[in-house]
Amino acid sequence: MSTTTKKPLNCSVITKEGPIIRALKIEHIEIPSHTGYVSIYSNHCPYIISINYGELKIYDEEKNLINMYVEGGIAEMSQNTIVVLVEKATLPKDINADDIKQKINELAQIRSINSEETKRIHLQLDKYKKQLELVLK
Repeated sequence: MSTTTKKPLNCSVITKEGPIIRALKIEHIEIPSHTGYVSIYSNHCPYIISINYGELKIYDEEKNLINMYVEGGIAEMSQNTIVVLVEKATLPKDINADDIKQKINELAQIRSINSEETKRIHLQLDKYKKQLELVLK
């Protein structure tokens, strides 16, 4: 019986400000999409994912978690390389829980005047809550 070693997946996470992670060898990645999390492992078929907002989970070759809050973008899987292009990527250490709590409280006080404004407020509240969840882990 032959044993095959799994080839690591190459991963980059890039924002318009520049790379957050560049060519890191990983075991797998979990991406927040609009329909839930998408897990990608090595040798996955070519795939494009529309990224929503939430926690991006990257597991390195030793299966250690590297996570960050991401918002909007796409990820492309091709030839054992996944490139994650996002509008926003924030590491947990860079999220100030007190600031987020204050923003949540301020938004909760707003009285909306129409349904569109209510949707925007609820969306922003949900984004702040996801960031707070990540930093309080």
